[in-house]
Amino acid sequence: MGGSVMQRFHGLLVVAGFIALAVVASLSLMPGPAAVVEGAGGGIESEWEQSGHANRDLAVEDATVDFRQASAAHCGRCHASQGFAVWAEQLQQGNPGNITGPDGKAATVEYLASIGLTAEKVQPIDCQACHTDTFDLRIADSTPMLPSGFAVKAVGDGALCMSCHNSRNGAIAWDAADARRYTAPHHSVQADVIMGKNVYFVDYADAYVSAHAAFTGDSCVTCHMEMGGGHTFQASLDSCATCHGDGYRAEMVQRPIQVLLDETAAAISQRFVTQFAAGVREVGAWDPQTDETRTVAIDGRRIVAVAPTSIHGQMGLEMTLQDGTVLSAQLAQIKGADGKAVVPTSDPIVRAMWNYLMVLWDGSMGVHNPSFVRTVLTATQEALR
Repeated sequence: MGGSVMQRFHGLLVVAGFIALAVVASLSLMPGPAAVVEGAGGGIESEWEQSGHANRDLAVEDATVDFRQASAAHCGRCHASQGFAVWAEQLQQGNPGNITGPDGKAATVEYLASIGLTAEKVQPIDCQACHTDTFDLRIADSTPMLPSGFAVKAVGDGALCMSCHNSRNGAIAWDAADARRYTAPHHSVQADVIMGKNVYFVDYADAYVSAHAAFTGDSCVTCHMEMGGGHTFQASLDSCATCHGDGYRAEMVQRPIQVLLDETAAAISQRFVTQFAAGVREVGAWDPQTDETRTVAIDGRRIVAVAPTSIHGQMGLEMTLQDGTVLSAQLAQIKGADGKAVVPTSDPIVRAMWNYLMVLWDGSMGVHNPSFVRTVLTATQEALR
């Protein structure tokens, strides 16, 4: 990351001091919920340590050449401080793809190691990931084209968050008759949901941008930092009342969305069991404990229910058998007697699973964009009929 350990430590203290002053100044202007900005241990660093961004083990596993080889150029964009700092500059030059080398070509393992994407040197998303040496955010207000296939405009400091928190699998056509792939949206798809993008069965265009993105000043940052937990990035479920009035709670949105999400999962299960289960003859059963996949012969008539999930970035199903056994497999690895996937990419189940996972991986249970999420789930259920 450059500089000695003491230099880096001094830099963190300076950053913490400047931001702490800004937070204290803002508290005098903000009501109630802003009081929780102070971390349990007090200060920016202790707040950050409570956040998911501080997970160095995840950075080592997902963003280093030790574990990923050259594909660290993909995951290292958002799972490592050094990787994001390099990629943010590349993004602003118009390239939202994997990290490239200085020559603009695909990054080599040697280059990725040289910027710190090794198990020994990699750092999680820390101060130096988000802030430049002059304490400015690396990205603010608007973004160039993102890996999710859309750009974000006029969202304040939240533009930085949205640069990584998106589906990262390109734009989709809402009215496509065939998904043509079993790819799942990446976890943490908050930008897609809050901006109302990248779903099937709903003509989203620019009609579903959430007020939480457009009219809160700094979008993500407003609720997750200024009125939430500071650098823990944890929004308070009670902060809704700050804007919407006393007595208003997040669960008022989340409870009905949970009903719709459960109904959508049930509709996916019913369609699969009714139309495809009997044709299943083998599955590539994935073991989440060992991360290994083995081929299992199966009489699909024993499948009584399924639940949508994702496995290594691909859509998958958790299949419950008559005896209570649960098998997990990628959708492409649930095959018939002909050795092909029993569910073709053209079936509505594939597009329905994309929508379901989009809502699930957003994590807010509708709070980020209530009308959009409700519309998407009801349209998805109708498509499955």
